Amino acid sequence: INVVQRKVRSRDAARCRRSQETEVFYELAHSLPLPRRIASHLDKAAIMRVTLSYLRMNRLIQSAGLTKTPTEETENPTDAFYQQALAGFILVMTEEGDMVFLSESVSKYIGITQLELLGQNVYEFVHPCDQEELRDILATRPGVSKKKTEKSTEHNFFLRMKSTLTHTGRTVNIKSASWKVLHCTGHMQTFSGDSENAPPAGSFLTLLCEPIPHPSSVEFPLDSNTFLTRHNMDLSFTQCDGRVTELIGYQPDDLIGRSAYEFYHALDFDHVTRSLHILFSKGQVCTSHYRFLAKNGGFVWTETQATVLYNSRTSQPEAVVCLNFILSGVEEADVVFSLEQTCEKPKPRAEKLSVLNEEEEDMEEESSTAKLFLQMKENPEDLLQLAPHSGDAVISLTGAQNHAFLQNLNVCCWS
Repeated sequence: INVVQRKVRSRDAARCRRSQETEVFYELAHSLPLPRRIASHLDKAAIMRVTLSYLRMNRLIQSAGLTKTPTEETENPTDAFYQQALAGFILVMTEEGDMVFLSESVSKYIGITQLELLGQNVYEFVHPCDQEELRDILATRPGVSKKKTEKSTEHNFFLRMKSTLTHTGRTVNIKSASWKVLHCTGHMQTFSGDSENAPPAGSFLTLLCEPIPHPSSVEFPLDSNTFLTRHNMDLSFTQCDGRVTELIGYQPDDLIGRSAYEFYHALDFDHVTRSLHILFSKGQVCTSHYRFLAKNGGFVWTETQATVLYNSRTSQPEAVVCLNFILSGVEEADVVFSLEQTCEKPKPRAEKLSVLNEEEEDMEEESSTAKLFLQMKENPEDLLQLAPHSGDAVISLTGAQNHAFLQNLNVCCWS
């Protein structure tokens, strides 16, 4: 009888503890700055994650001196438009990689909700091949970074994160997530404690993460200062939007068969090459501003969003599609920077001419821009295979075309 009574008392005590624990978690969840309908559906692990993130973010705000005065407590109606104006989402993480803040718009870009990510470690969602680069950025203590001894607080890099969004906008399970390339820009900052005796708040990396759109999502008609191109893997032009003529002076046929390397300004070659390394290793890139050489002399400032397309059957890279934004008119038009600006395009072989003629006859009723992406619109799944495997080979950018291009450059920057 005593044994039975002890078991009953033990069950009652355990039930009482669970009830008290549930009540504490309930009160904790409803003390968070979340809508009641969301807080009531959080499990205990999520409540702990979100609570810890909230406390760390609150401490960060106090250390930075960003607390509101009583007159600022009322919400400004324009605050709701800040996130809508951004072409991405805000991410704040600690030097250990814990995500302490994400804007609600994160689900719009990678399909995973804000509450699913808050308090999680970012390395659980980052591509394995990009984790070392991120660790080097987050390593602020002397001697920790493998690549730099003096680190800048400003950062600009590309990162692949898990995405549950498909090309149709449907959301899939996290186990079936693909990789999405994000252009991350921001800064690392270390905050001291909010009082003399308090420990330092720590270092935090604040980023604006902008996804690079797939070419299949391009809306027609394009902006008047934008044109599309398609290239082989050696960056030779295979197709070109007719708008290039009014923007840079070349006819589309002037570019077909020639390498894009021929049209990069020599002084921009290093950072363009770095962008191309990122493109071939991660699948997408957005270049910084560079100079594209115009016909007969001069250049235009350009920014390019490039995407590698993979064969749906072999998963091998087969083409590069570029969305080129022209940022200026032709500058220094009286200066010839390269012999390629004045040389006539060599005549293609008869086989290439016949193929081009057949394609023109079959598609003569379609605009050049729509024709460029007809194949991608029919097979959008080809665009979902951005760097499908870890450690994909990086295509060498020091081939024969590159050397020939450098030899033919006639830079007149000092003229």
